[in-house]
Order: sequence, then structure tokens, then C-alpha cells
Amino acid sequence: MEYVVALTLLVALGAWVVSAYLRLFHLYERVQGAWSRWSDATRHRNECLGDFVQVFAAYLPQGDILPRDMRRWAADSARALVAAPAAPRCGNLANLASAERHLRRVVSHSVHTLETTQTMRDDARLQELSHAVSVALYRQEELAGFYNRSVAEYNTALAAPGGKLLGGLFGFCPAASVR
Repeated sequence: MEYVVALTLLVALGAWVVSAYLRLFHLYERVQGAWSRWSDATRHRNECLGDFVQVFAAYLPQGDILPRDMRRWAADSARALVAAPAAPRCGNLANLASAERHLRRVVSHSVHTLETTQTMRDDARLQELSHAVSVALYRQEELAGFYNRSVAEYNTALAAPGGKLLGGLFGFCPAASVR
């Protein structure tokens, strides 16, 4: 009888370990998938910005820094994405976060410039490119929310007692959120 109880406890413990591992693995895969979709949307946004800046710069005085800044921050964002092909671990998102923050600021300024300049508002191609950038920004923001929710759920599972034990045992590490 003692052996049956011990075997039952051992089987229950094994089932718990397998279940906890599979949950962590599933959440980890979800974070990686969400990162991949967000990073694809960010690359697409950067491509849209490149097209937009090319037309936008023609309306600005020679030497205006706004197009240069947009190109620079989009390039920094692209480089940071190449450096992070998988969801980054906590603390490894500083370059990308900085590029994204600065890029949002210059894009906001360029949209304000576009809205307040009559000749820019009359250019159908510029309006079309501006719309493409807006759609790309919206999609990127939507996917950032999904990624951040996935990261929060994964990191919460890692912080649970079973997650702490199995996370260290199987190499699971907390992921960083965007923004």
C-alpha cells in the first residue's frame, strides 16, 4: 500500500512538472509569435516611412533636419530589430525603445507640419503615403498591445512558484515588453 501511495504521489508530481513546463513553453511560443508579428509590422512601418520621407522632404527647405531625423530613427529601429530576432529578455530593449520613442516624436511633428501646410495637404501622393504610415502605425500599436499582454502573462507564469523552479531548470527567462 505504501508503494501505491508513493507511486501515486510521484506520478502526480511528474504530471504537475509536465503540465507546468508545457504551459511555460506555450506562453513562450506565444510571446515569440507576437514578437515576430510586431517586428514585421515595425519593418513595414519603417518602409512606409521611407517612402513618405522621400516625398515629404521635397516640401521642406534645404537642410531641414526633420527628414534626416526620420530616416535616422527608422534606420536605428531597423538595426535594433535585426539585433533582436527573438523576443528580447528584460533589459535588452533599450536601443529599440529609444529609436521608437524618437521616431514617434518626429513622425508626430511631420504630421503636424503636413496638416498645417496647404501645399502638402493638396498633394495626393503625400496624403496617400501619410495614410499608409498612419495605418502602419496603428497596426504596429495594435500588435505591440498583443505582444505586451503576452509578455505579461508569460512573466507572471514565470514568477509563480512552479515557474520559478522550472524556469531556472529549463532556461526560461523573463521577456521585455515594448514601451
